Amino acid sequence: MSEPAEDQPDPQPNVLKQLMSSAATRAETAGTTLSSGGGNPLSGALSALAQAWVSPAYERTVYVENLEGAGTAVMGAFDSQASHARSLAGAEPWQVDPEDPHEGWKASRGQIAARSNANHHGGY
Repeated sequence: MSEPAEDQPDPQPNVLKQLMSSAATRAETAGTTLSSGGGNPLSGALSALAQAWVSPAYERTVYVENLEGAGTAVMGAFDSQASHARSLAGAEPWQVDPEDPHEGWKASRGQIAARSNANHHGGY
């Protein structure tokens, strides 16, 4: 007669990894929602303003540079967020043991939400 099987962990998908990967994808594609070509989201406004301006050239140049910089910063923020989320997701295992006291919470959307809304400084 064989011995009874010991309780073996039942690995579950790492939902945290999935959510972080999804967030990275949304951040990467956000640029196309801000600008049809994924470029500077203020380019269209700058083009329209360039045709309407009657102020001195220097003022126009400074204004255009400031708006281009703002648009570039917006796109850079999305790129940085995507990169950060991809890095965090990449460091996560594909599966976790839901009974593990340290990693098990990553298998549950509810526990992930509870941790992300908790008033503590640990975060994930």
